[in-house]
Amino acid sequence: MKDPGVVLHYGRGSLPLPAGNFPRVDLLAAKLPQFPPSEAGHIARRIARPAGALPLSRLARRGDRVAIAISDVTRYSATEKILPFLLRETDAAGIPRDRVTLYIARGTHRTMTETEVREAVGPEIDSGIRVEQSDPDGDHATLGTTSRGTNVLVSRRLMEHDRIVLTGTISFHYFAGFGGGRKALVPGCAGRETAHQTHFRIFRTDGPGKHPMARPGILAGNPVHEDIVEAVSMATPTFLVNTLLTPGKRLFDVVAGHWQKAHEEGCARYAKHFRMRIAKRYPLVIASAGGFPKDINLIQSHKALDNAFLATEPGGVLILLAECPDGFGSPHFFPWFRHKDPDALERELRANYQIYGQTAHAVLTKTRACRVILVSSLPPEDVETMWMIPAPSLAEAIRTAKAILGELPVPLVIPDAGYVLPDPAG
Repeated sequence: MKDPGVVLHYGRGSLPLPAGNFPRVDLLAAKLPQFPPSEAGHIARRIARPAGALPLSRLARRGDRVAIAISDVTRYSATEKILPFLLRETDAAGIPRDRVTLYIARGTHRTMTETEVREAVGPEIDSGIRVEQSDPDGDHATLGTTSRGTNVLVSRRLMEHDRIVLTGTISFHYFAGFGGGRKALVPGCAGRETAHQTHFRIFRTDGPGKHPMARPGILAGNPVHEDIVEAVSMATPTFLVNTLLTPGKRLFDVVAGHWQKAHEEGCARYAKHFRMRIAKRYPLVIASAGGFPKDINLIQSHKALDNAFLATEPGGVLILLAECPDGFGSPHFFPWFRHKDPDALERELRANYQIYGQTAHAVLTKTRACRVILVSSLPPEDVETMWMIPAPSLAEAIRTAKAILGELPVPLVIPDAGYVLPDPAG
């Protein structure tokens, strides 16, 4: 297609692809799903007819204390849309609202502001429910040890509830296969030690390098996913509701029921729309993380970089649009770029593991394999330290790509790389 008219999300706004640079562009976008005629009716039906479980209203009992784990600011999950229907279930079970607690599953992310909490929860925040935020360094109950050796620590206050409900949204995850499901509890409401240990499963145990099955779109045989599932099973969640959303944050499906069975069904449905076959890798890829909150910080934006990298030729150029208004996302991320070589970084990680050191390793692996041009609000000198080329605008990024490649080939443009998983042939 011709390049005019292509718009790429950037933060809370958008940037048009400058006209006149390319005779045509190849566009990689998700298959448009069929939307339910009534969003509210669809949510109600899914929750009333769950997969692999009885309805929550029949699983919970009068007098129970119910904990509902919800997503934090780094991932929009349409919590405000599903929450009223979940609370109808607890109401039907005779459970007063003051015995229902929302746990913001922030994992090792920053604490949310009061405004962010109100936006995430929606009007039900004033219905008498309690709201708490998980703390990776807070008080945790020890549930056991997985077969891979992970010490399972989960918020003690959450575990004091009689019923645990998991919520979230399903998307590709660059090493756990898919987001959503079990991740609301581990690492969402887990201790920092548990989060570190589950994330460490990304590495091979029989030698250096990343485990070949710890990649997006893969659950079976994925050591990270399997370790998290084993950990979560120790907490025996009662119920799950996960949303499936378009890049425009529009809800097109919901899965509900058993915390593992319903999630796996949702992952299969999601992949049908967002795993996209491509005939080849491209010498030039132009990708947007998908706007806020996909590009809230560099750590979250890396997931889009990971997807777009799959479509980029070795030694090619990848332009990534990611505003990163929250900077890197953690003070423990950037210092790892004192290492200039991925192998050296991996060796230190194996000796002194940190979650965001692993993200730094994943970034460095890509930025040393191709030329990444980053359009962001990050300081240019910091971008260069990560072995990326800073660009103040998309137009300047394209000019830089031309200088590197000598000419501008037909690019692959991915407007929502935080959602779409390229699947190259061969």
